[in-house]
Amino acid sequence: MKHITILLMLILLIFSACEPLQTPPPEVTPQVTESESAQNQPPEPYPLQSEPPAGEPELPSETQVRVPTNPPVPDLPTDVTPGEMVEIAGGTFLMGCAPDNNAGSICPGPETPAHEVTPPSYFIDRYEVTNGQYKQCVDAGACRAPLTKASRTRTDYYGNPDFDAYPVVNVSFADAKTYCEWSDLRLPTEAEWEFAARSSEANLYPWGSREPDCTLANSVNNLNAMPCVGDTTMVGSYPEGASAFGVMDMAGNVWEWVADYYSPEYYSVSPTEAPFGPVNGSERVVRGGGWSNNWVFLRSSARAYDLPFFSGFDLGFRCAADMD
Repeated sequence: MKHITILLMLILLIFSACEPLQTPPPEVTPQVTESESAQNQPPEPYPLQSEPPAGEPELPSETQVRVPTNPPVPDLPTDVTPGEMVEIAGGTFLMGCAPDNNAGSICPGPETPAHEVTPPSYFIDRYEVTNGQYKQCVDAGACRAPLTKASRTRTDYYGNPDFDAYPVVNVSFADAKTYCEWSDLRLPTEAEWEFAARSSEANLYPWGSREPDCTLANSVNNLNAMPCVGDTTMVGSYPEGASAFGVMDMAGNVWEWVADYYSPEYYSVSPTEAPFGPVNGSERVVRGGGWSNNWVFLRSSARAYDLPFFSGFDLGFRCAADMD
């Protein structure tokens, strides 16, 4: 009996050891409300540009800058006489740049010092030399044809009757000098050119001190950095921009060859009476600015230079003559 009791106890112990272990209860995911979820999310990125709702006009920003547009190209003048000359009576004027008469800008070194100059009486072309005038010299066998017949935007410019009254371009210093001499004239000196542009009043621009715009000269508009025209215009197209002597296009349209050699230091040694520029040099002076230049170059005191063999779409000339 004792043995039977022990055997039963052993059997009970074996069954107890084989009972499966208890597994933990399944994990319960906490429930989050919609408002709590929105609070835990990162913020949406701020839109760089927002568009107005459909059908509603966009209101201009308080800081929006209005870019001015250029006025239309002027109507072609009907009273131009190419080759007409203006008599300039001799007189004294202030040549060069004066700091108190330079639109608030610093005077470039080559335009200083401002100095009094007295040219004798002379004649100067009222208009820049035109394609039609220059072609007469070419046809006579005295002048060389321009380097190209094209202008900046016109493939058929020189030799086209539609542009006979437009300034000749693509001519070198020698070409300009040859034409003037063929016409029994000469290139103006730098002093003569500047006197015809600014008169005894030493005007900042040919027309006076008024800020330039596209009704006064064919240039680049500083207010929008856009060309007024983008090419040459017929000579005399800007009567409001004429000088006090009635000389046309002395600011803009095309740069103009003058007779002088260029030296940035010449004004410091220039004689007062009828200066003719340095006796030698490698470059020649050009004056007046062109259609591709901004207002800085429209100032009557502005000087620039080119190598004598250079020619370009914005480079022409006018002639002068001594007074008998």
